[in-house]
Amino acid sequence: MIESFWNICLLHEITTRDQLLREAIRVKRTHRLLEQQQLSNSELVSDPENLFQWVKERALERELGHFPGDRDLFYKLYHAGKDLDLLEYAVHTIRQDRVIGGIIVHPAIMERFIVGCEQRGTRNILIAEAEKYVSGLAETKCCERPWSITLLTENYIIGRLFKTHFESFANVHVMLGSIYQSLPLGQAFDDILAIPNFGMKMNDDDVPVRESEGAASSHLIPLLQAGGRLSVTFPARILSHPGEIADWRKRVNEQAPVQSIHALPDGWLRPYTSVKTYQVEFRNAPVHEVTLGRLRMEKSKLAADKEIAIHPDKFRQLDHWRIELLLDEDQDTLRSYQQADTPKVKLREVAEIFRGKSVLRQDLRPGNIRVLNISNLDDGEVLLDQLETIDEEERKVRRYEILPGDLVMTCRGTVNKLAVFPKTEGMVIASANILVIRFKSAINSHFAKIFLESPVGTALIQNFQRGTTVMNLNPADVAEIELPLLPEDKQREFVHRYLEEKERYQQTVREAARRWDQVKNDLYNQLF
Repeated sequence: MIESFWNICLLHEITTRDQLLREAIRVKRTHRLLEQQQLSNSELVSDPENLFQWVKERALERELGHFPGDRDLFYKLYHAGKDLDLLEYAVHTIRQDRVIGGIIVHPAIMERFIVGCEQRGTRNILIAEAEKYVSGLAETKCCERPWSITLLTENYIIGRLFKTHFESFANVHVMLGSIYQSLPLGQAFDDILAIPNFGMKMNDDDVPVRESEGAASSHLIPLLQAGGRLSVTFPARILSHPGEIADWRKRVNEQAPVQSIHALPDGWLRPYTSVKTYQVEFRNAPVHEVTLGRLRMEKSKLAADKEIAIHPDKFRQLDHWRIELLLDEDQDTLRSYQQADTPKVKLREVAEIFRGKSVLRQDLRPGNIRVLNISNLDDGEVLLDQLETIDEEERKVRRYEILPGDLVMTCRGTVNKLAVFPKTEGMVIASANILVIRFKSAINSHFAKIFLESPVGTALIQNFQRGTTVMNLNPADVAEIELPLLPEDKQREFVHRYLEEKERYQQTVREAARRWDQVKNDLYNQLF
């Protein structure tokens, strides 16, 4: 039925998401009016002209705009769509949209939220930007339960769709408004569910942070009842980024303490399937403990995979919310490192960090400038003889140049690789898949490499990743990694022993390979 309705629309150039939704709303509103007047089975619906005139007399155009067709088109649409489940139609239409590319939230998030509402004895709920949860609304049927539920959207057509579908539900209220601005709704809520748009920059002097995720949360928290709960989905950078976002985390935790943070399963959120996401719950009341954990998918529902509880005072002392540092299997090792008396220094204090230049495949051609990419790093070494080149003026790419002694590391891909760049002739620049760390003082590049490829260093890097299966490291995040600040002679001692033993290992491997090749050849020669 849905595809038949779509096909009629598409044949008449009704193609965008909102156009497809609007005409379905128009048909359902018409059918409902006919039912109310007991005309849905009359001869009226069998006559295209009379049906079309009857609709025009009901002034639906003031509500939904001009109908983009003639009587025959409306007649076809009416009979194809009068029995549509409008919410199910919306789920499929929004999911198929490739232009707007809006967030589609897995129903399991709504299911988990509803379970929490039932446990808390919730009376009224706010679902912010409710179109993102349309699949959960359809599957959980939460609007049929005995509580008041407000669906908030800033899209007029989505608002009309909700009003039409839930017209007979006295407990469902639909409101137009944006969570990125102050929301004078005139009421407070026991529970609020939200997933703000990721990565937008706001120009709002009323909130202390320009990130859309933080701004939205700051506007929603004042709408909570005393003891109320805000459950919001964040990308990884909101939990780890320093500076303004770190200041916001501290302030918001004072305003509405964090009750729980859970890492969500990889790849569950379209279109951000490669972004690590977290469900954070705030309470408008003091909390006695903060629950940290991971969630996994189990029979289409979210289940706790691992959880720990820490005291709110300990949580307040954290300058980040990277829960993996506390949940990781190597947490004892990490804790030992963090609590050790060894002085530590953040990378940003002793090094310049930058990402390389975006070089497209079609940009590669014979030239005088070589480009370092992921494939040119192997076993901690730079494969200089395999570098590709571009033809460009040196002055235009000077800021991406890699100098001898720079530590280079992959920031994208599936495997983290590190190497100290050796001496070479000519200019070499980093590609956008490479971070360059240029130490100014205090830290030896080789020593830094040894630490970052150690179990502790690897765990620290993993906790700064913004991606899921595919790694995504940001220079500003990497700059927050703390290195042990040992005396320079002690660093040189570590480096000397490391390089000496590595050379001994590689020599042993080479000799073993030569001996094995010789034995094989001797055996082959004795076969005949």
